[in-house]
Amino acid sequence: MTNQTNTIDPSLDELVSRCFQGGERLLRELRLTPEQARRLAADYPARVIPLGQDWYEISFQEAQYLYVN
Repeated sequence: MTNQTNTIDPSLDELVSRCFQGGERLLRELRLTPEQARRLAADYPARVIPLGQDWYEISFQEAQYLYVN
C-alpha cells in the first residue's frame, strides 16, 4: 500500500505493482533513478539498497514479517 500523500510518480507505482504483483516475490533488483529509489523508500514499506549504476535491491521481506504479526 502506498502513502498517497507522498506519491507523485504513477509510473513508479505501476512498476512496483507489476514487479511485485501477487506477493509471491518479495525481493527484486530494479533499475531506478535516484529520485525513484528515494520515493519508493518513502512511500512503501520496503528496504532499498543501492547496488551501483542505478540498480537497487528492493525488499519487502521485512515488511511481510511486520504486517503478519
